[in-house]
Amino acid sequence: MRTDAILIARLALEIESRFEGARVRDVGQLDDGRFAMALWKKGRTQLICADVFAPTPLITVEDGELPIAAEPGFVRAAGAALRGKTLTAACAIKGERILELQFAAQSRFGVPESYELICELVPRFGNIILAKGGIVVAALKEFRRSGKAARSVRPGIAYEPPPARPGKAATHFAEEPSAEAIRGNDLYVYRDAAGSLLQAHVVPLIGLDDATCKRATSLIELLPELRTTPAAPSESGGGEDKVRMGAQRLLEERARKLNAELARVEAALIVSAERDDLRARGDAIYSALHELAPAERQAAKDEAAAVFARYKKAGSAATHLARRRAAVRQSLDEVEELRWELERAGHDQVREILELVKPRAVAAGPKSRPRKRVPMQGVTPAGTRVYVGRSPVENAELTFRTARPNDLWFHARGQPGAHVILQRDDRAAPSEDDVRIAAELAALHSKGRNSAKVTVDYTQRKHVRKRPNAAPGLVFYTEASSIAVEPRDSINIASPKEKKR
Repeated sequence: MRTDAILIARLALEIESRFEGARVRDVGQLDDGRFAMALWKKGRTQLICADVFAPTPLITVEDGELPIAAEPGFVRAAGAALRGKTLTAACAIKGERILELQFAAQSRFGVPESYELICELVPRFGNIILAKGGIVVAALKEFRRSGKAARSVRPGIAYEPPPARPGKAATHFAEEPSAEAIRGNDLYVYRDAAGSLLQAHVVPLIGLDDATCKRATSLIELLPELRTTPAAPSESGGGEDKVRMGAQRLLEERARKLNAELARVEAALIVSAERDDLRARGDAIYSALHELAPAERQAAKDEAAAVFARYKKAGSAATHLARRRAAVRQSLDEVEELRWELERAGHDQVREILELVKPRAVAAGPKSRPRKRVPMQGVTPAGTRVYVGRSPVENAELTFRTARPNDLWFHARGQPGAHVILQRDDRAAPSEDDVRIAAELAALHSKGRNSAKVTVDYTQRKHVRKRPNAAPGLVFYTEASSIAVEPRDSINIASPKEKKR
């Protein structure tokens, strides 16, 4: 099924009719990666779910609960802003496949705090943006104006709708829809011989003569059906978004397996920790043998032998289990790092990340060589160069190829983030202002970019080492200093190509 601006306008009307006045109870990410909000109204909670990376980007209304799990940075930012707010309006930008949900605080005092959640339902270019007063607060996909991006979407700048995309196929109407048709008509629903949904619209369509047409009152009730039927090819190719979704599924599966293994290791460690209790229990059985009847002594001896066998096994396994727990936790950290990298990745970086998360047997096959990119860089007022990594591979490239041993290396403490390099041609020590600028960039290009302050560690590059058997860009470092800074870009860092524009 194809959605157009008219159907998005109809969807906005139905959402407003059903949920106006509903309160946001929570915001989260579903197990399949979709963004979701739990809205409460008249004693009932329902989820508004957004799948902006599907071949046909969808907004659906479903029953269910949000999972308790680690949330990507955008989801956390949206949750912090919207929890407790009330949905006041839903509208569509005329002529665009963009749905805007407006929220405000229920307060009788002062100026109500309001936010906009903007869902761009454009195939291949779907996005969700949280804005306040038209200024971007956070976005599911952030990017800067460049040769491929005709606009910027990043915190602190005014929201700008995506430019019109010429050359797309138009819906063929038997009659042009009017405002009254969008608002009040029953839908025309077309299905194939097998009963699968082909298309729905507010007016009759042409070119579907072989389909069965029936009427329906609600678009909200139809859209979930698209998730239960095989996906049609994307209207615009959708290649990069399919790659993104594939990488996301692989990461979710890896995280699920690692968490299951960690639970098993933790349970085994609990048994191992009871080693002294097992020995005391075995000793107690032997010490009480003389109190038992002769017929009962053999069974007690067998029980004691089994207890001592568990005691011996627990002792030999303790060291191995502790090492395995550390390794699994490191692998989970790697998954979290790659999740964040995938969240911020542009089209050029998505395939690199997919190569990193493929199973080893698959990844061992032929690989496409990534295109060499000019790194993101800027110059401080003092003339010091600053480089920022945009992907795991680029992080590793900057740190272990571009940086010199005594250059300063920056990274947000304890969370996924870009590698930032501060480099002077004269090899002199950078000034405090240069250190602050580089740290602010490391904070901005980290998972903590929506925080008021982020602690950033920095050290000389010679104190940074690769993690064994880990994805590119995952490192250990020593001899670090730290600084707490506000995430921001005070020097408008970009690639040289972007700056020429």
